[in-house]
Amino acid sequence: MMKLGIVGGGMYGSRLAHIFMEAHNAGQVDFCAAADVSRPALERLTANFGVAGYSDYKEMIEKERLDAIAVVTPDHLHEEIAVHSAGKGLHMLVQKPIATTSAGAKRIVDAACAAGVLLYVDFHKRFDPSLALARRQFAEGVYGELLYGYLNIEDTLYIPAEAFAKWAHLSSPAWFVGIHLIDALNWALGMAPDKVSAIGHKKKLARMGVDTYDALNARLQYPCGAVINMDASWVLPRSFPSPVNQNVRLVGTDGFIEIDGQDRGVQSWSEKAAADPLKSMINNPYGFLESYNSLTECALSGYTVESVLYFIKLLGKIDAGASVASLAGLYPSGEEAALATRIVEAIHESAAASGETVSV
Repeated sequence: MMKLGIVGGGMYGSRLAHIFMEAHNAGQVDFCAAADVSRPALERLTANFGVAGYSDYKEMIEKERLDAIAVVTPDHLHEEIAVHSAGKGLHMLVQKPIATTSAGAKRIVDAACAAGVLLYVDFHKRFDPSLALARRQFAEGVYGELLYGYLNIEDTLYIPAEAFAKWAHLSSPAWFVGIHLIDALNWALGMAPDKVSAIGHKKKLARMGVDTYDALNARLQYPCGAVINMDASWVLPRSFPSPVNQNVRLVGTDGFIEIDGQDRGVQSWSEKAAADPLKSMINNPYGFLESYNSLTECALSGYTVESVLYFIKLLGKIDAGASVASLAGLYPSGEEAALATRIVEAIHESAAASGETVSV
């Protein structure tokens, strides 16, 4: 059984730790250690999951003799940790974006290839059943040839102004959430844009002292002539009843598909939800769900869970003798993540050039 550690115990790192512990309890992996430079975050991880705690991830790797690692740090810190971990022969789950520059993404991919380790990028939107349906139906020609489309993915102001205020200036709504839909679209359509143009807006957050975009409006152009427009932002009001709002609309010559990723039919209201910016009053049970039954205290499900458990499944295959090369094409790879990074990088280049078209 492979020994697994995690680097990063913040908002999403804690969720992954929860998933890893469920896999640990099921005998699928030995989740044994966590690292975080924040003492309060590290203490929460060690107390909640009973794992060994380290302030230095390099010390954790050496002392725990890990086989695999999950990198769940702020976006701009992935590169150093991933390259070092690959050099130590560790299989990796890296949160999106793999890096915030194409050069950084390439260094991670090259390091993983040189070491022959699994580099799995947690693009969990690929596990969303609605996008999986779109992928299958486009492949079957249900909608004909793609003509145009619209995407929006938006976070509330709580994310850049409070939750990630210390490093939001090093990110953007396109890096933090937009890249999810960019990768999912590449995967679902089986093609990627070759040109982009974008306009960025720096108003509200800049007035609050956070030097990053409020929103980025991008135009993605495909070799086939199709055009898809994407809006990514993170300044929705705190009163919005969900931490994230997202929608997809794709129109072809023979039909179209609309995916409402926000309102999936379950709504609830409570004082507790109103007081917690991360408690959604419009629930998405397809994304993350905790359920209880007589056989287990808590069972986790949903596409954000399935994405992580699939990484655990791949580790099991490698542990049983499968080569990393034999798994090619079966998971969100470093090369695919590097492409998504280049697209978002080009969006920022265009926004900085007042909407000039940039080649991917």
